[in-house]
Amino acid sequence: MPLFMDIANDSVNKVHEELCGDNVEIRVNDESVIAILADGLGSGVKANILATLTSTIAATMLEEKLGIMDVLETLEATLPKCQVRNLAYSTFTIVQVFRNRMAYILEYDNPPLVFIRNGEIIELNRTAIEFQGKSVYETTMKIEKDDIMAFFSDGVIHAGIGNCLNFGWQWEEAANYLLARSYEDKRAKDISMALIDICYNLYGEEPGDDTTVVVMKAEERKYLTLFSGPPLDKSKDAQIKNILDKARGIKIVCGGTAGNIVAREYGEEIEIDMSTMSEKVPPIGRMKSVDLVTEGVLTIRETLRLLEDYLHNRCGREIFEERNGASMLANYLINECTNIDIIMGNSINPDHQNPDFPEELSIKWKVTQKLIDLLRYFNKDVNIVYI
Repeated sequence: MPLFMDIANDSVNKVHEELCGDNVEIRVNDESVIAILADGLGSGVKANILATLTSTIAATMLEEKLGIMDVLETLEATLPKCQVRNLAYSTFTIVQVFRNRMAYILEYDNPPLVFIRNGEIIELNRTAIEFQGKSVYETTMKIEKDDIMAFFSDGVIHAGIGNCLNFGWQWEEAANYLLARSYEDKRAKDISMALIDICYNLYGEEPGDDTTVVVMKAEERKYLTLFSGPPLDKSKDAQIKNILDKARGIKIVCGGTAGNIVAREYGEEIEIDMSTMSEKVPPIGRMKSVDLVTEGVLTIRETLRLLEDYLHNRCGREIFEERNGASMLANYLINECTNIDIIMGNSINPDHQNPDFPEELSIKWKVTQKLIDLLRYFNKDVNIVYI
């Protein structure tokens, strides 16, 4: 079975710039996972456009199975050069991991990729490709479980110049910091956020360059099944039990009606744990046959808020440690699974259509769809099963 690639990226813009001059493009298909970091020369709008152009062209051509020389020739023909310095307008790092666990890495003028295996930084066996007078370095290697690949723009190694460090943060220091965090953190997102945060602090919270980090971690696949919303046809309730019986990994039920269906089909009682009640989220329930039972709309909405904070505000992992249904659900979805099956019935709870309720409460599926979209943004493999 192919490994799952946990991928995360974080950026901070150069001070006073609205757009980042770096761009990350991630493509996932049946044959491979592609992650590209492009760094446009300079900063601002022009750098952003050219970095986006570079990463998009390269990702699209690799998805179409075109050779790397075709990619380089297209980039050479498409991207302009600085007339003063005669430099290409964008540097890049490309990582493509195939289903057979082979990885192809291509690096051009970005800081070298940091490869961590078994608690050590491994030096890649890079081969130089000479193209139009430039040296582009490629590496082909087999990926193993728990391998970490981290690559970043030169804003990382420039961090601290003119502020707290004379010559910036050197590559070796950044690599060793990543290594130390790899001992502590499980998720790619935690590692990428940590590196960006320290760079931001070294810049004195006024970055002198666009700074971007991409982290990829190879994992065994872990499965989760979530049942949210009863079927319109009550005769299909038994199908829910059949699906849950066959499901691998963690099993979660969201919603009072959904919980009652599962309890009835399994012949069990739901025990309410009042100690998990909070101001925003009703208490969870407990059943022998599933790992977590929560209320529906309010819990999903709060889970969505927690995940958005984690993504956009670089909140720490402590948001997953609170003792309430939303934090527990968020922790399961982010930290405990790679593949998620969501069972969705097409029955709409009449209570959620009460015009006296807030608008966000009246449309359960809208909130659930936002959650699904966000999980896919986190690179989770999400499959919807409609009953």
